[in-house]
Parts: sequence; structure tokens; C-alpha cells
Amino acid sequence: MPELWLVIILKGFDGSLKQSLHKSALELLAIPIPSDIKNKTKTFIDVVVDSVATGLAGLVIIFVVKGLNLPNHIITASIAILSIFWIYLIFKVKDSYLSIFKQSIVKREKLRKEKNNVGTLIGNMKIIFENGGTEDILLMLQKLPEISHSSLRDPVLQLLNHENNKVVTAVINNLDYVINEPVAQVQDFIYTDDSELINAAMNYLLSHEHISYQFYENYLDDEDDMIATAALLALAAISQENPLLAEKYNLKLRIELFSSEIGDQNMQIAELARLIETLGYAATTNYYSIIDNYLNHKNKTLRIAAIKATGHTKDVYFLNTLLEGLIDDELKKSIISSIQKMGNKSLKIISQIYSRKKTENDFRKKLLHVLYHIKTKKSHRLIIQLTHRSDISVKKRAFELLFKSRIDGGKSILKKKELIRFIDKESAKYKELVRLYWSLKISQRSDKRTNGVISLLEKNTIEQLITNVDQCISDQLEIIFNLLSQRYNPEDVYVAYKGMISKETVSRLHSMEYLNGILSRDLKNMLFPLFELESHTLSSETFEFQERIQLYDRSKMLEKLLLIQEKKVHSTSIKLLDLQGEHLITSILSHLPASKALEIKNILLSKDNGKTKTA
Repeated sequence: MPELWLVIILKGFDGSLKQSLHKSALELLAIPIPSDIKNKTKTFIDVVVDSVATGLAGLVIIFVVKGLNLPNHIITASIAILSIFWIYLIFKVKDSYLSIFKQSIVKREKLRKEKNNVGTLIGNMKIIFENGGTEDILLMLQKLPEISHSSLRDPVLQLLNHENNKVVTAVINNLDYVINEPVAQVQDFIYTDDSELINAAMNYLLSHEHISYQFYENYLDDEDDMIATAALLALAAISQENPLLAEKYNLKLRIELFSSEIGDQNMQIAELARLIETLGYAATTNYYSIIDNYLNHKNKTLRIAAIKATGHTKDVYFLNTLLEGLIDDELKKSIISSIQKMGNKSLKIISQIYSRKKTENDFRKKLLHVLYHIKTKKSHRLIIQLTHRSDISVKKRAFELLFKSRIDGGKSILKKKELIRFIDKESAKYKELVRLYWSLKISQRSDKRTNGVISLLEKNTIEQLITNVDQCISDQLEIIFNLLSQRYNPEDVYVAYKGMISKETVSRLHSMEYLNGILSRDLKNMLFPLFELESHTLSSETFEFQERIQLYDRSKMLEKLLLIQEKKVHSTSIKLLDLQGEHLITSILSHLPASKALEIKNILLSKDNGKTKTA
């Protein structure tokens, strides 16, 4: 339509958006280009474009608008629509511009992940199911929940004839992903001597609602206790969702009868393990003492069964014992699964144990891992609350878990104001660490120039402190980026972070440009001075820190180091303090909080007593 073209031309030459430097700047504001280019572009628009556009627009108005006799409302509406379209284009340009920097970082840092070709994966799965080894088959079976394609039905069913029971067990556990109707062949595996296979077969058969009630009785009353206990456990589990089954088959009575046999020396381990786990479904505290006894049993199979039983009870009565077992990696998965079933009821006890002064950092990290797997908003909020007084390394682990939650599709648990407050606080800690890093560096260099005055032990201690503080700086930066993932796309934040810590100058510069485009103004003002420190300060030993960083004198440096909340830094700082003169030690301790000063004084006294005894 000629009218539309005329309006577009009219808008293109319209000087209304380009009559002043202010309005031209607004148009460029959304496009993240360097300031010098922006300034040149503004001048060009203001001088050249404005003059030419104004003249051409006048000619268009005289010869086109008047010639076509377009009504005012059409012209006004066209200008409004084209203005919106203009703004849309600006933001599209912005996205394209930022994408260039993102792709550059991804390429340089080799972050690109190959997209899974579902067709290829299905084809490979078929080949492996037919000709692969046991380990490869088990690995592919783990992918069935996400690749539940009908074409895999026959290859999977063929695996029911596999010679390895682990494969058959895994197939039964995943059958429902490739076939809806029950597979009769599964019933044959109930009469094997493999406990795991019997459990899998029983759970599969009893989980299909249309199976007749007589079917349950056949197995519950089987003469072979291995089969009867497997049926009892499966029935107890299903009854949680269908209480009528528990009543129909007298589940409580059956559990009571079987529980009286616990302790029989002739009972097989697999049979006993199933009975112990079944007790967790009994919905009574009468069997808690039995479960409690087996929580510390020497046999791992029975111990894991007891752990599973605690989860079925959903009672925090067992929580302290479960948490103590986290130090055993073989039990950790079962323990976390059981605590997860307890949900938010477990949070208070976990918080109390975490907050104990004697709790080690490694154990605190395990507790954070448990809180992450509970996967409720309250549990994830508690992770943040517990980090307030945590060491930097522990806090880093906490925010790694929250970042993982965001990557997995979890929602942000921090409001905007709360997030900004957190980032401001962590940024201040980062800057403080950088000041200490360079103060230590200068102290180290000074010691080299006064060789013979400073002991070798003190030099080594300072070098160790530099290494520890450097690690804290890296951890602190990661904490800040993981915090950003609570507001921005976590994948974008990850790319920017990898660019920022890159050894390549280009990647670091592109990361800065990328962040300049995605961060809000308040966060840019807060973080960019920090990013400049990261980009320059720690990447060069010859960085002109005098212009950016205010150094501490030796006394103040030691005082600040003693206040850093990180175990390695704290212990090494006390070691360095112990090497100073009595007058300096007294002066430094007088500036510390009373409780902290007393703690350090006691440590120093214990060291002196140790030296005296050795002498």
C-alpha cells in the first residue's frame, strides 16, 4: 500500500526524535556500545541526521501528506505504531549485540554443550540393548525415564531374558516407561534367589491396580518367607496411597506376626532387611526400638533397611542418628532420601546442629547438601540463613547448591531488595580481601628487602596466608555470581563468570561488556568497580594498585586478617601473630572484639604451654 510506505518514509525522515542531544541519547541508551562510539554517534545524529531529516521531513509533509490528503488520526496512529516498532528494534539490536559477547566467551572458554540428538540416542540405545555389555546396558536403562520412546519397547522386553540379574532388575524398574500393560513374564522372577530382583518384580506386579485381590493373597501367604516378606513390603508401600488395601489384608496384624520373628538366627539377611524396612510403614511407635537398634548395626544391608524405615515413618525422632551417619558415603544416599521424606519438620534440628561451634566445616557442607535435597522453599531459605555466620568456603558451597537449584528450573528465593543487600555485603568482603591480599604482597616484598631480620618461618607463613587469601577471593567472587543467578538467567551468569575468571584478556573484557548489558544500573554501580579489580589486580603482579587500593599497615593488616571468617586464614593469621613482638600482639588484641581477643589469647597461651612442655 502506497500510504503505508509514505508513512514509513515520513517516520524515517521525521526529526521529532532527533531534535536534541538528549532524545538521541535515549535511543542509544539501550544499546551497549562503548562510550566513545556513543558520543560520536550522538554528535552525528544531532548535527547531520537532524538537519537532513528535518529538511526531508518538511518536503514529505508538503508534497506527500498534503498531496494524499491523509487525515490526522491516521498520521498520529502510524507514528505511534512505528515508534513502538522502533523501540522493539532497539531491544532486538541489544539482544543481538549481547549474544555476540556471550558466544565469544562460550567459544573461547569451550563451554558449548553439544545438543542431544534424540533420534541418534534412541538408535544407540537399541544397539547397546541388543549387543552391549552389562555396564553400558545399565547406563542406557537409566536414560529410559527421559527417552520413553515406543520404539524401545521390544529391545527392552528382550532384556528380561538377560543373564545378569542386575540388568533384569533395572529393566523391571523401568518397564512402565515403555509399555503400559503389565508384562506377565515378570511374575516368573518372584521365584528366584536374588533379593533385589524379587523386590523389583513384586513392586511391579502389585503396583498395577487392575491385578485381582486374590493375587495379593497368593504371595502374602506364600510358604517361602522370602516371597511373603517381599509381598508384605510391597503391600505396605502401596497402602500409603491406598489405605483400604491395608485394612483388607490386615497389614498391621501381618507386620506384628512377622516382627515377632525378628531376631531368629535362621532368618536370611535379605528377608530380615525387608521386615525392618516394612516396620517403617506400620504407623506406630511400637517398633521404633527395633528400627533404632538396626540403625547402628554392623551389617550395612540391615543398617540401610533401618535407614529406609526411618524415612517411611517421616518422624524426626530418628533424625540425630541419621545425621551422624552422613560421614559414611555408603549410607549417605539412603539417609538423604529418608530425611527428604521428613520435609520441613527436620529443619529445626538440622539448624541447631549446623550452628554448634564444634561442628566441622566439612560436616556443615553435608548438612547443606541435605537441606538442598529436601527441596522446599523453607529448606532453601534456611541454607541462606545459615550462611550468615559461615566460613567463606562453606558459604561458597551453599550458593553452589542454590545455583544448581536455579539451573534445574527452581525459582528464585530472594527478593530484589534482599538480593541487592546480600550482594552489597559480599562485595564489601571481596574488596576487603583484595586489600589484604595486596597488603600481604607488599609485606612479603618488604621482607625480601630486609633479609636476615625476618625469620624464614614468618616468610613462609606470609606466603601461606597469601595463598589462602587468594583462594578466599576466588571463592568470594563465585559467591557473588551465584547470588546473581537468583535474579538473572543462571546460564547467562555462568557464562559471564567463566569469562571473568578466564586467563584470556579478551574473555574478561567480553564478560564485562556482557554484564554491562544484562545487569541493572544499581548492580552495575555496585559490582563494576569490583570486576575491574578482578580483571586487573589479580591478573598482574605489576598492577598499579596504589590508585585503586588503600593498603593496611602491618598492625592493621594482622587485625583484619584475624577477623576473616575462614578457618585456614584464621589459624595461619594466629600463627603469624604469634611470631610478632609482645607489644604488637597486645596492641592488635586490644582492637579486636572482646570475645575474639579472648579466644585468640587462649590459643596463644596453649601454644606457649606446648612449647614449654617440649623444652
